Amino acid sequence: MSSITLSDKSVLITGGLGAIAEFMLKALSAAGATVTVTDRQPESEARPILESWGLGHLDYIGMDVTDPDAVRSGVEKAFSLRPEINIALGHAGGTGIFPFETCDRGRFDQLVTFNFLGQTWFAREVLGHWRGSGTEGHLIFTSSYVSRIPMSGISAYTASKAALEMFAKNLALEYAPHGIRVNCVSPGNVAAGSSLAVYDSDPVYRAWVDRVSPLGTRNSPQAIANAFLYLCSHLADEIDGHVLQVDAGVGLPKLG
Repeated sequence: MSSITLSDKSVLITGGLGAIAEFMLKALSAAGATVTVTDRQPESEARPILESWGLGHLDYIGMDVTDPDAVRSGVEKAFSLRPEINIALGHAGGTGIFPFETCDRGRFDQLVTFNFLGQTWFAREVLGHWRGSGTEGHLIFTSSYVSRIPMSGISAYTASKAALEMFAKNLALEYAPHGIRVNCVSPGNVAAGSSLAVYDSDPVYRAWVDRVSPLGTRNSPQAIANAFLYLCSHLADEIDGHVLQVDAGVGLPKLG
């Protein structure tokens, strides 16, 4: 049982049906937060997933973050349902291995849109609602350790996450006078979802992941959820413009 209480927090999350998001939703709900979930799946597909997690009571809105009109209408619907929303988690994102030479323009642009531009559209809509209502909200993005550590084959993803972190810091500076904070959580190699599947099936990738972690371990999805739980709580009320690295030391610069 968490000692953190979020009974005064109403959370809106994008990418809420992902592998890590399951742990985030469970942690936030257990702490007493009201949570509104969005993802690209229609509710008919999303509802069974949430129910299998024991979270069938949560509000759900289908929203594709790569479509600015869908983001606008989705956020509008969320605030109509829950005008008290005071935390927004821009969690949607993802990639595959797409070396730049073989990653055509369409694919590259799609990845940049998914991981960066979609976050800016989400932020614009949420911040507009908060400024209109005078809400002192907290916007938190999910970044990645590869925003600081170059990695072959994922140039669109690494560049997008680097841009996202600077974007968050700029927003933190601009909106601090209005009592609105902006931060990031930066995971490492998480033992969940596609990363876990590749780790289990690819011995080369598995050996690399095991080698680059100073702590000799991958991130558990629960560790990432705990980071969000902390940032959403009053324990983090004076944290702004920060990138919280939860990566088991993978993002540390290394020689040799």
